[in-house]
Amino acid sequence: MSTVPATERLAAGDVEIRLQALRELAASLTASRPASRPEARASPRPTNVHVHTNHSFGVFRSPSEAVWHAAQAGIEVFGINDFFTTAGCGEFARACAAAGIAAVFGVECVAIDPRLAAEGLLVNDPANPGKIYLTGKGIARPDDALAAAELARLRGFQERRNRELTASADARFRAILGEPGPTWDDVSGQTPAGNTTERHVARAIVRALAAPVGRPVGSAAWASAYERVVGKAPPSQVDAELQNHVRSHLLKAGKPCYVAEDPAAFPTVAGLRSLYLSLGSIPTYPVLGDPITDGERDIASWCDRLDGWGFRALELIPARNTEPRMTAVVAEATRRGWPVFDGTEHNTPAMEPMTTRWGLDERFRPRLREGALVLLGHQRRVAVGSSGYVDACGDLVPGGYRACLDAGVTAVDEIGRFARQG
Repeated sequence: MSTVPATERLAAGDVEIRLQALRELAASLTASRPASRPEARASPRPTNVHVHTNHSFGVFRSPSEAVWHAAQAGIEVFGINDFFTTAGCGEFARACAAAGIAAVFGVECVAIDPRLAAEGLLVNDPANPGKIYLTGKGIARPDDALAAAELARLRGFQERRNRELTASADARFRAILGEPGPTWDDVSGQTPAGNTTERHVARAIVRALAAPVGRPVGSAAWASAYERVVGKAPPSQVDAELQNHVRSHLLKAGKPCYVAEDPAAFPTVAGLRSLYLSLGSIPTYPVLGDPITDGERDIASWCDRLDGWGFRALELIPARNTEPRMTAVVAEATRRGWPVFDGTEHNTPAMEPMTTRWGLDERFRPRLREGALVLLGHQRRVAVGSSGYVDACGDLVPGGYRACLDAGVTAVDEIGRFARQG
């Protein structure tokens, strides 16, 4: 038996080692919990169908580690939602099965709408007019060849820009400190399939600032080097805060290492919708929440536009939404008969709770759980050739919401029975 703690083996290089560690942890978690009364076992548990893993950027070192945190939080339906890739779905599915959790698969990309950009209208990207984060939820065909090719094309744009950001940071280190800065290997090595983000570059810069012997984090030499390179004194010695600080003061528009994004990196809304339908998923709009942008301010009018685009599902990150905003968005989704999903994102260096105040609030939780069950049912039905919530053209399937909800309920019941027997 390994002497390495199971929690550390969740970050091992071998997926089988990670999964075995998760099985051990899940078994110990089950053994530590008192036997539940039948009525307690049947009570709804929280859902979370939007987290990022190390296959894009996130605090989790592997999909298995994300599932372990979900298991500890009692999550019933759990969803991976990485940027530009479905590469983590395989491990995620196996990990959720090992932990007795229903797994749903998603992907996130960024589109641009030229008309909104020309109007200067902000929607769910609070800094860039016309840019729109869109997700495909309940992926039934994660290995679809056409979708894989398009995702690879989009990742290519990200890689080219991140290589340039890294080179710019390296040049700044050499000019100011007289030493090399982060390398491309320092950046790409943080994610298993090389799907890099701007956040990976920021993390590599933070590590490079503390790399030389005699310059540990917190030392005077480190603080001096940090201030000279970043242009601001370090805000703290907390790694997550340093990464965000570096990103804000070195890599963003107008900052010393900024590299402009290629406009071709952003497909149209229709293009992303087509990509998501190729994956067998539900094209979904993530509501920003905080701040409330001009584009999202009138949620009913905004949903009219989404309906015209063929996006008929919403998702929320409750932690960044207020009670009034949660109420308005959930009510609008209900009025339209659209599913609404919840998640925590975890697309930052900091570990946050797997559940949120509003996500657990009984005014919202039943509706969010229903959305997660519709999502699960859609994924399972489409995977076996049945109709889902939307069809292959993205049109609503008559009776599809109810059929998917019933399928989702059946799925979680089966998973629950299997977990109790196991």
